[in-house]
Amino acid sequence: MKTSIFTTILILFAVSVFASPKDDKKKEVPGATGIVEGVIYSLPETGIRVKVKATREKFVHGPFQSYAQKLLGIDNAPVTDADHWTIDGLTLETFIQPDADQVRKALGSVAQLVSLTDAGVIAGINSVTKSSESAITTQSFILKEPGDRVNFTDLSIWSFYSPADTTKRFKMVSKNPDQKAAEAAETIFNLRNSRFSLLTNANNEPLPDGKSFEIMRDELAKMEENYLALFIGKSTKQCYEFSFDYIPGEKTAKGEVFFRFSDDRGVLPKTDLSGRPIVIEVVKNDDLAAKQNSLSTSANPEAGRSGVFYRIPGMAEIRILDGSKPLATARTPIAQFGTVAPVPEELLDGSYKLEFYPTTGAIKSIVESKTETK
Repeated sequence: MKTSIFTTILILFAVSVFASPKDDKKKEVPGATGIVEGVIYSLPETGIRVKVKATREKFVHGPFQSYAQKLLGIDNAPVTDADHWTIDGLTLETFIQPDADQVRKALGSVAQLVSLTDAGVIAGINSVTKSSESAITTQSFILKEPGDRVNFTDLSIWSFYSPADTTKRFKMVSKNPDQKAAEAAETIFNLRNSRFSLLTNANNEPLPDGKSFEIMRDELAKMEENYLALFIGKSTKQCYEFSFDYIPGEKTAKGEVFFRFSDDRGVLPKTDLSGRPIVIEVVKNDDLAAKQNSLSTSANPEAGRSGVFYRIPGMAEIRILDGSKPLATARTPIAQFGTVAPVPEELLDGSYKLEFYPTTGAIKSIVESKTETK
């Protein structure tokens, strides 16, 4: 009896010894990885958006251009249609996007204090920041015809038909281009004479009141201009706006083509080699960056333990050039031209509110939180 009891005790002890590692392993699984979860965020990088205003002038030659010299004494009347483009102005502005090289994770208790923008860029710690919505900028190269279709003066109110006679069986016969051009030229001279008579009061008659006189004068000038366009042509204008984005790297960039321009085709993508290149230069302030780097490294071994970092932006000079001709210049902070530094750990215990500039990632303010006593 004593032997069987002793044997049973040995069996139970052996079972407990061999089973304990397996049970311990199961108990250690939940914390075995040692991973501390956190909130993933990005630091911003600065982009440059160039907005271009351009005017397209479309010229249509006159139907009677071949008669301009003979009937009106106008030399070199244009014989072909043409498009002519001009750049009226450029404006520069900055925008932000998450920096793919600066994706980080806030760890531990500070993770619940992080505020982000809609793009996932860090905006604040332990503070309520204003929500922002990203606006999509659409770039279109679809061109509209400038204004309505170019129309010339309707000459149907004039007698462009030869008088009927018995040989033509009383049918109206259309005049040839020579006759039509001659009548148009005669109309121009008649309008000029009428305007001259009005301005000089050649008939010695009482003139209308001031407003009526201006209307008559302007209408006569407008009619003359419309008929003159039959010989020298006319043009219409259409204004367009384009925008181009450029993301600088971490170093000075020169000679970067970001769009092209042609006098007869206008603003073109940089891939269209039919236009001349318009380049951008973004020159980094290296002296400022060097001083920032020398002070950004912390001697504290705990620095960056919570995974919260901010940017100290650098400065840049931006130049837009058409060959050697400057079109626009500006100076602005560029996030990626600066350096990255850890936020001091003593500011991340919930006792302080931190707000960041979303455009550069720099610290905007540090305010001590007010604790409410109950």
